[in-house]
Amino acid sequence: MLQQSIPLTYTPKRLVKHPDQPYFYTIESDNNTLPPELREQLLADATGKTDETVLPAEDFGYPKGRGRWASCISVVDPLIEKRVLQTLNLTDNEAAVSIATVSFASQDNEVFLVVGTGKDMILSPRQFSSGFIYVYRFREDGREIEFIHKTTVDEPPMALAQFQGRLLAGIGKTLLSYDLGLRQLLRKSQADVASQLIVSIQTQGSRIIVGDVQQSVTYVAYKYESNKLIPFADDTIPRWTNCTTMVDYESVAGGDKFGNIWIVRCPQKASEEADEDNVGAHLQHAREYLHGSNHRLSLMTHFYAQDVPTSISKANLIVGGQDVLLWSGIQGTVGVFIVSFPSFPFS
Repeated sequence: MLQQSIPLTYTPKRLVKHPDQPYFYTIESDNNTLPPELREQLLADATGKTDETVLPAEDFGYPKGRGRWASCISVVDPLIEKRVLQTLNLTDNEAAVSIATVSFASQDNEVFLVVGTGKDMILSPRQFSSGFIYVYRFREDGREIEFIHKTTVDEPPMALAQFQGRLLAGIGKTLLSYDLGLRQLLRKSQADVASQLIVSIQTQGSRIIVGDVQQSVTYVAYKYESNKLIPFADDTIPRWTNCTTMVDYESVAGGDKFGNIWIVRCPQKASEEADEDNVGAHLQHAREYLHGSNHRLSLMTHFYAQDVPTSISKANLIVGGQDVLLWSGIQGTVGVFIVSFPSFPFS
């Protein structure tokens, strides 16, 4: 196995790929670390007052500061130049928390880079002053990004995803749909679909899978005619979700903070009912069950991974081979799950 590494500025949090070009875009952030503009200001104020030399950050790390965030967006070329092509530092004590590439239908399906940030964040207990969504345009076939505008939101958007020519954003417990405007993003629809905090969003067709930080996943149906987001199925077990991916149209695989990997499935009847009505009136007025949606998910399989999963995705590692579930752990684990078919029926 051939392995190569490209040094980054701060700790990487998320990574996305350009839809057409071989470039990656990462968001990086470090807590209790002085940002570049504050470091330069402190060095300028101390000029001539001390004889101490500035130690290289690659070896000794960046200067620390309580309550400060150092964060940036990097454009990485992993194939040809194998280096970071561009770095954009965030200011005003902001830290990037989510990233996605979105093709807006209102802009002739042009692809933009969308980044969610939080200002003055405290991890525990969770506090913040505001949240923002930045929009960048790709330049030079993706080698550079250009700032377009930013939109102020109520909370830091912990999850972003593309959905039918629009942007889906998980802001707190609310799922919102945005379109691109001239000066800021335009809100089109919203719904409270989670009980605590949305941390992941997966989409397929008109179906949206929302992962909650404490209450597993919720299935949401989007109705184009009424422009509504309607939750119709959720889980019975409170899973502290870290990552999710759709196995098929009705099944979702995910991992939680306690090292569990699981697959849940929506009932066939509930799935068909969610797709039948174009308006979604019966879903919207359906009776709630135990303070949740009117349908419950079924647990298909459960596995203890002995590591905390940080990402999971459905992939095909061999051309022509079957799809597998590829997952990574916080200790550096990389694992693969395959679907096993029994050679004989079980009694």
